[in-house]
Amino acid sequence: MSTRMRRLRLRLRAAWVTLTGTGAAASVAFGLLVFASVLASLAIPRESVGLSTGALQRVVAASQPDRTVIGTVPETSISDETGQVQAADIAAVGASLRARLAAGGLPFASDPPAWASLTTESVPVTGAAQAAGDGPPQFELTYRTELGRYSQLVAGRLPAGGAQPGTRAAVQAAVTTATAARFGLRVGTRLTAGPMRLVVTGIIRPAKPASAFWGEDLVAAQPLLVSGTASQPSYWTGAVFISSGALPLTESSLGTGEMLVTWVYTAALGQLTASQASGLAASVGSLVSSGATVLDSVTQSPVAVTISSRVPSILSPFVSAENAVAPALELLYVSLTVIGAMVVLLGARLVAQRRAAEFTLMRARGAALYQLGWLVLRASVVIAAAAGAVAAALAISLTPGDGDAVGWWLAGVTIAVTLAGPVLISVVPQRVAAPVTGRPERRAVGRRPAARRIVVEIALVAAAIGGLVVLRHEGLSSGNRGLYTSAAPVLVAIPVAVVLLRCYPLLARELARIAGRSRGVVAFVGLARATRTPPGTVLPAFALVLVLAMVAFPDMVSTSVTRSQVAASWRQVGADAVIQAVPGQAIPPALQSQVSSVPGVVSTAVAEVDAASTSSGSVLSVMYVDPARYAAVIEQAPGPRFPLAALSGAVPSGNGGTAAVIPAVATSSAAQLVGTAPASITVGSSTITIRLAGRTGVPAVPGAPGVGAGVVVVLPAQASSPLVPNVMLVAGPGLDAARLSAAVSRALPGGTVTLRAAVLAALTTSPVPQAAQTALIQGMAAAAGFGALVLLLSLLLGARTRDMTLARLATMGLRRWQAQLLQATETLPPVVAAAIGGIACAWALVPLVGPSLNVAAFAGTGSAAVVAPAVVPLVASAAGLVLAALLVLTAQAVITYRRGSARALRIAD
Repeated sequence: MSTRMRRLRLRLRAAWVTLTGTGAAASVAFGLLVFASVLASLAIPRESVGLSTGALQRVVAASQPDRTVIGTVPETSISDETGQVQAADIAAVGASLRARLAAGGLPFASDPPAWASLTTESVPVTGAAQAAGDGPPQFELTYRTELGRYSQLVAGRLPAGGAQPGTRAAVQAAVTTATAARFGLRVGTRLTAGPMRLVVTGIIRPAKPASAFWGEDLVAAQPLLVSGTASQPSYWTGAVFISSGALPLTESSLGTGEMLVTWVYTAALGQLTASQASGLAASVGSLVSSGATVLDSVTQSPVAVTISSRVPSILSPFVSAENAVAPALELLYVSLTVIGAMVVLLGARLVAQRRAAEFTLMRARGAALYQLGWLVLRASVVIAAAAGAVAAALAISLTPGDGDAVGWWLAGVTIAVTLAGPVLISVVPQRVAAPVTGRPERRAVGRRPAARRIVVEIALVAAAIGGLVVLRHEGLSSGNRGLYTSAAPVLVAIPVAVVLLRCYPLLARELARIAGRSRGVVAFVGLARATRTPPGTVLPAFALVLVLAMVAFPDMVSTSVTRSQVAASWRQVGADAVIQAVPGQAIPPALQSQVSSVPGVVSTAVAEVDAASTSSGSVLSVMYVDPARYAAVIEQAPGPRFPLAALSGAVPSGNGGTAAVIPAVATSSAAQLVGTAPASITVGSSTITIRLAGRTGVPAVPGAPGVGAGVVVVLPAQASSPLVPNVMLVAGPGLDAARLSAAVSRALPGGTVTLRAAVLAALTTSPVPQAAQTALIQGMAAAAGFGALVLLLSLLLGARTRDMTLARLATMGLRRWQAQLLQATETLPPVVAAAIGGIACAWALVPLVGPSLNVAAFAGTGSAAVVAPAVVPLVASAAGLVLAALLVLTAQAVITYRRGSARALRIAD
């Protein structure tokens, strides 16, 4: 067995060497790069869909329990040729309606089961207990399928049908325990309902009281008292349950004018995926607005069914939020795919470098270009098929679910680059190594490459500008239609990279000229070597610019989201904690002292908040508070500082009977009501005159009961004498919430404590924003990983040259630190230039792409927010890139010196 395995391994190795030639090891690395790129293209969008599905399940779990879809028709709409409706007619139309809902994507829950009913109008009943002063009770008769599954039999048996002795129909019926207790019913009780006689054969108890079976009709589970009018006394109304066999008797006796047939289906929203939510919400919403037309399979006639459901109201907020964040995430995925393609092309360059001598020899021996292309394509197909299949299988296993079609499109782009890139990179340079044919070799004129480069650069920049113009006019959109605009970071990186590659040689030469004036030669030689721009520098430079942009820009988005959430928490609460007394009570001084001593409390301010009205009748809140203490409480609030100076000083008093004008600070909403001129407002039974002296940027200062939030005027505490505090504001980001709540509950019964930390936690853990933030972080991590690969590959492509340089310098007696410094001055300038380009690209993305992003959807605040430039993410990303390059160069220098210079020189020979 071991011999066979060894032979098989040798055969596979020989086949691999035959396929890849002298680039066997490099081709393995190339396959790993293809694997990583395809995996990122597939797994990250699929994981995002999985996160969205998890968010949907959280939204559904927290939503209202009513997830039913209800269809209703008048009884006359489905009656047969006799003018009546049988149980078979109800079942037939119900089956057609179920099929119609299923075609719209509605998943049906098996528990609770679907049911149907036929219900009459309320009929006056005799024979039941009647309270003094009340009118005769009224019962509705209802036939319901699945009655046995939604109820428990307490006494007797369920109704089985009815008979018609003489002229009066006797119908068997069942009632709930609440109905039986209210009307004094028991098994065997006979009631008279119009021309019909009812016989109570069973008493039942609701088995699933929270289900729509008992909640759809208010009187199904228990009787309801109907208030009386001047002409009619109040009366009790209830329901009795009849069987399918009693339908003909009931319809013929009571008539069918007010009878309704209802079908109720419970949606299994817990089985929905994020990709199904939008279609289901639209489908059910359309049915709710316009109804459904189904076919009665018994009479073969169309039936118009009225649909009602709360399913759209459950799904619509999720769908709206998901549609808002999807284009931004797709922008990230497209950029990651482009970076992955750049990594694949760098891997192809590595393979081409290893096989360059082999292909040159083959060309010298007469091989045609198409023959070389076939050799490279053959290896690329095998690598793409193997690496792509393994990556796809791993992505599907790691991210179960339907996934996103965009991921497959992006993976297809990566595979296409894997097939075409190696052929172009390996074969195009061999055009100059023409086989010996006796004909003169044609070489390009010196100016043609420069002119061709200019044309290509102009075309790329024009395409980039065109895409950005489309983005500004149309905004971001998800799906295949928005792939062009979703490549906005790539479009911005193109002109940045073009300018960078044009300016870098000029700057490097200038630095080399300056270094040449110094006494040392290390910096001058290193910078002189750095001025050379080999043909392969374009791809790494563009990739590094894009990588830095895709690390820094999402970080800036995340920073803006956090800032927006913090601002929203301040708008909703107004302090780190707010204690409010019940109306008519004040916060005692003892509690104020206890709150001040709670661990983590930094400062406090007590305030009196009262309702007020302007002369025009507008209602607002007035808050009397010590300005200095209040300013200390909201010191950490985002936005403009509180205008403390506007309220400082003594409150003026009136002169000669003239009312004093009190300086005031108002929120934006209150300032519009008060105006800039002195205005009179009525607080309780007194009228005061205020003058707007400033505005506060914290609109959530507590308001009086019944007054809209954020419509508050802040006045100095001296304006209210004496001050009766009913609100206490607390500052302390790390305060002990448990001890604070316990102190308030003991000393202020009925008082409430609102914590800003709880509001902020609710925002940060909101399902859709949290899933979007997680996907954003995953994309940033993938971009950083790709950046490390790009940097490693770009340095690896020049590793052999650097080894030779270090070996020769060591042989000539140059010190080790001087050789390393020379290598750093040669290698780091392109990296630093790419870092500068990445910073410029990320900074440009803020005004170009930022307005198209719905930051409020990421934050879950619902208020407008924009992406703001942030220096820290930019500097951190650039510093990380330069540091990584230094680490790679240091590691290479250590390895080279440990191996010795003689070995490097022998390898070169």
